[in-house]
Amino acid sequence: KDVAEQGEVWGTDISAEHIYWCKQQLSPPFHFLITTTTPHLPFADNYFDLIYAGSVFTHIDDLADTWLLELRRILKPGGRLYVTIHDNDTIRILTEEDHDLSKTLMCHRDFFQDRDYGMFTIGRFMRSQVFYDAEYFARNLKPFFEVLSSTPAAYGFQTGVLLRKL
Repeated sequence: KDVAEQGEVWGTDISAEHIYWCKQQLSPPFHFLITTTTPHLPFADNYFDLIYAGSVFTHIDDLADTWLLELRRILKPGGRLYVTIHDNDTIRILTEEDHDLSKTLMCHRDFFQDRDYGMFTIGRFMRSQVFYDAEYFARNLKPFFEVLSSTPAAYGFQTGVLLRKL
């Protein structure tokens, strides 16, 4: 609540059920809206200082670049974007430990085992699981973002990546 008194806090999701709950339980002081899978958000250019996208890019494959550019559009110059991704460390964690996703990943190990990859997807649409080679992900952010930090297992078994808008 203290943060909301210093500025606006918005939450978006494609799940109407989740946004409805948030509106009922957390608004005010927070604001919420339902979005779609289409990369467009109803905010002005350079609107936000910080955008947090936890467990979002782990499910977006075909439009990931377009979504990153949309988030960049609404981020102020020098603003921060925090995203989580499945990457090489996620694969290591999932192959060493037992998680729900471990069995699915191991059924598709031909995507990553003994071969180079930039990105691969298991499944399609909202249930997809997208995995990146960490260097490939960082390389594709240029010239739009600078990677400030990357923290394995920052969000469960997902890697947290802090970016700065260039």
